[in-house]
Amino acid sequence: MAPSFLDGNSLFNFVVGDGNGVKGMVDSGLSEVPEQYVQPPEERIDKLTAIAHDNRPIDLSKLGGPDHDQIVEEIARAAETLGFFQVMNHGVPVELLESLKDAANNFFGQPPEKKAVYRKGVSPSPSVTYGTSFVPDKEKALEWKDYISMRYTTDAEALEYWPQECK
Repeated sequence: MAPSFLDGNSLFNFVVGDGNGVKGMVDSGLSEVPEQYVQPPEERIDKLTAIAHDNRPIDLSKLGGPDHDQIVEEIARAAETLGFFQVMNHGVPVELLESLKDAANNFFGQPPEKKAVYRKGVSPSPSVTYGTSFVPDKEKALEWKDYISMRYTTDAEALEYWPQECK
């Protein structure tokens, strides 16, 4: 049976304190999204008035040629207007991308107590943080996500502090 998250403290303890994250809520058999994760109506996208964008993936192979300035402009425009963009011909091998997905699945598939070691404030390194969207004083609704943030500083620090699943 899924835990009850009627009060914010039990939700916070389960998701953050115990290291279960959003994935843990889903894995527990949650049948309804907790109210704290539901965007208020005024913050939701109105599908009737939303503007559709027809942005195609940006071809990074053109950065080294005569279209360099155009590609830079496409990236800047997409970042400024949408906040994200898709790229192609980036040169990152598919094998590396697949290994990154595997590492993420391995990390997030661990028991909560193993992930909780990296929570903000208790992580062995300030460069490695596991968390979710718990900034209630800044957010109108919590984000439906879990994350691991690993800032690279040196090889030695990465080898010592990064989760084994992510090295």
